[in-house]
Amino acid sequence: VLELDQPVAAVLAQLAEAGIAGGFALARSPNAEQAKLDNCLLVCATETKTQADLEAYAAAMKSVLGQQQQAA
Repeated sequence: VLELDQPVAAVLAQLAEAGIAGGFALARSPNAEQAKLDNCLLVCATETKTQADLEAYAAAMKSVLGQQQQAA
């Protein structure tokens, strides 16, 4: 679980534009409001993902988070 300092929906939208399934917004889960999960993102990688896939995800996430912070 990643806790972001910005809205998860916007981050996921930008990752999707890059062709990356970014994760699951935990704000969509039951009792999310009580658990304060608004800016939390569930990320999972299985054995089907290569090191290159993981590095591409990390680079895309870093880029998106940097863009979001600059816009704020």
